[in-house]
Amino acid sequence: MENEEPIKFGPGHPRYVEAMSLEATVAAIRKGKGKKNPSDFVPFTAEWDEANDDFLRDLLRALGDDPDAIESDDSGTV
Repeated sequence: MENEEPIKFGPGHPRYVEAMSLEATVAAIRKGKGKKNPSDFVPFTAEWDEANDDFLRDLLRALGDDPDAIESDDSGTV
């Protein structure tokens, strides 16, 4: 057991299905509220970037966190 390598996150990992379910739930709630999801836009465009940021904020809320409490540095990274 000590020599077993941990399963990398992805299909087969115990938390993978949970993460995918959370993503789908947040996307469905956003759609129900009339919000756009990142998948509604071409990746890496300005619209996608804005929707992605907003999606991640909603994901943090779904996890019980406050996205406004997270500080970022000047480069825009967290």
